[in-house]
Amino acid sequence: MMDSELTETKRAPLSFEKNGYEKSLLLGLCKLRKEKQLCDACMVVGAHEYPVHRAVLASASPYFLQLFEKKEKESFVLKDVDDHHTFEYLLDYAYTGRLEVPEEYVKPVYRLATHLKLSDAANACCSFLTASLTSDNCLGIRMFAEDETLRQTIDRFIQDNIKAVTESKKFFGLPQIPVEITGADQDLLESSDDKHMFKLVLAWARENVDPKKPRIEDLTEQVNVLNLNTDNSLTDFKDISDEAVKDHDGIVQDYKKSKRKMNIPKPKEGTEKHITNGGIGQVRKFSINPNGPVARKEWSIIATHQMKDKSYMALAMLNGVMAAISIHYRAPTTPSGSNSPDKPDSPVSNVVPPTKFFDSKSSLTPLAVMSTARCAFGLEVLDGQLVACGGYDRSECLKTSEMFDSNSNKWIPLSDMTVQRGRFSVALVGGFIYAVGGSDGLREQRALEYYDPVQKLWIENGEARNAKVSQGLTSFDEKLYCIGGCLGQKSSNECHVYDPKTNIWDTIASLNTARYQAAVCTYKGRIYVMGGTDSWICLNTVEVYDPELKKWQYGPQLNVARRGAGCDVFNGTIYLTGGSDGSQSLKSTEILTADKGWVVGPSLSVPRANVGVVTCGSRLFAVGGFSGKKFLDSMEFLSDIHEEWCCYLPVENSVIAEKMAKRNSGTSLQSMDQNSNCEKTPAAIPCQDVNGH
Repeated sequence: MMDSELTETKRAPLSFEKNGYEKSLLLGLCKLRKEKQLCDACMVVGAHEYPVHRAVLASASPYFLQLFEKKEKESFVLKDVDDHHTFEYLLDYAYTGRLEVPEEYVKPVYRLATHLKLSDAANACCSFLTASLTSDNCLGIRMFAEDETLRQTIDRFIQDNIKAVTESKKFFGLPQIPVEITGADQDLLESSDDKHMFKLVLAWARENVDPKKPRIEDLTEQVNVLNLNTDNSLTDFKDISDEAVKDHDGIVQDYKKSKRKMNIPKPKEGTEKHITNGGIGQVRKFSINPNGPVARKEWSIIATHQMKDKSYMALAMLNGVMAAISIHYRAPTTPSGSNSPDKPDSPVSNVVPPTKFFDSKSSLTPLAVMSTARCAFGLEVLDGQLVACGGYDRSECLKTSEMFDSNSNKWIPLSDMTVQRGRFSVALVGGFIYAVGGSDGLREQRALEYYDPVQKLWIENGEARNAKVSQGLTSFDEKLYCIGGCLGQKSSNECHVYDPKTNIWDTIASLNTARYQAAVCTYKGRIYVMGGTDSWICLNTVEVYDPELKKWQYGPQLNVARRGAGCDVFNGTIYLTGGSDGSQSLKSTEILTADKGWVVGPSLSVPRANVGVVTCGSRLFAVGGFSGKKFLDSMEFLSDIHEEWCCYLPVENSVIAEKMAKRNSGTSLQSMDQNSNCEKTPAAIPCQDVNGH
């Protein structure tokens, strides 16, 4: 017999797939459940028991997977499920993949599906509810909405149909919170976003509910009379001393007499106020997840509507309770012999309404936010406008760029960068914004690129000496200086200079201390490098480079060691803002002085680490960064007129600039800006050499 006859012929493996097998398997499992066969757990809803298979529910929802992993018991009680039918619909869905729910049950099924993490079922309910929105049912559906997308859809519907919504029966059943606001200039109001004013009222309401006895009646029992302060905060007249309001009209006097005299204690950190309609409510954990966190209740403005002159209405959520807030603006009153106030520091401060338009530090319109949060990104001023590029939002490095138009208060998209970049800096040389180094999230970047405002494009232009991240960048004498940074896991003290005209990199003297995430800027012909970190040790040292001596010398030390701070020259000296001390993001600002070194300046409104800081016109802007809890898309500015950070659109950039100029006895806006931008140049700052001399 030949060898070939002994060899078995290889054949393709058997392959068979039964059509509809998954469906028949699910139906079989569902039949086993209904017949209580092979079940290994029992879900209890009220007086009803449902034998189930752990594997099926755990496969359908991560909620059940976590529940069964943590507990070995066989019986699981689901509390606070209003109707057992609601659970039955979702149980059938988990076994069959088919959801059939009568219209009247869609809302409770949606809510339960959301908490049980049956996302596809919850999305199906969302689609159904969205398609069935009417002016009569939208408020009821909005009260149940927990998905952010659904909320936004309903909010847009309500805003677009606000007149019909306010005529519905559901609206007339809502709690009504009447508010009168004094101290608001009419011209200022015309430039404002009325929705934002309601947000200020919401913030006031949040602070005026007793956490021990939370009742919405505390806000609805009478008209609430508030004062708009010059920093755009609201103060309840009940918290203002009797002496300060003695010359005010009868409404204010009567309000103070009738308002209960009580000091509302602030809630302990980590607790939530819970307002109920008609009584005291307790904040409870979602009972079907007894080990989970307390659900945070919603505080938001849904829609606004102008009812008549100086009168507005808003639909709002106050910690999960829907209410209607009405605002009426009262004409400003001028008590004799009084001056316009700032926000009171205590309930007995002498607070009175502002009497002049210029008492307001800004308009009532918040500064626009960027298209995305940005941290460790590039920020420069080009043709009088802010340009933000790259950075990262959470773990994603960005390549987008945008420009802030102060006239329209909008961020306008620009072309994308050639590569994704985070942990990098930019500098302006010869009318171009240069970006060097950084990381794309996976590897360090060596590519050099610049933004051409004529072509409106980012253009690649060779490479840097090293692929570094978190290096400082500044311009001096039409050249680009790249300072320190991080090479791999090692801090670098290397410094290089780039000449765009020749496209050549040269090496300059190394820093005395290796550092990255340092703040860098040019001031009076020298390059200042402030703070930073070396092997995660935050530094408070400052080094100054003298181009003539071609060496680094130590300068005055910072008060606070910090990395990821932003800096620029403002009011004739260096302002260093934000950053991190290694354990938390910072709000503080330090200012370089000739005689005292670094002194403490005004604090930011929120902490900002890896923040972008630039001077534009007569203002110092702090943009983006990381607060310690979230990545930021917001910005704020420091004005040399009021010497505090503000997150509202400057008055002269609002639509009332012309009226403002006329009120100022013919003073032009241009001369005002020139006066406010006068340099306050201190004497030269002495430097120290390495030995401290």
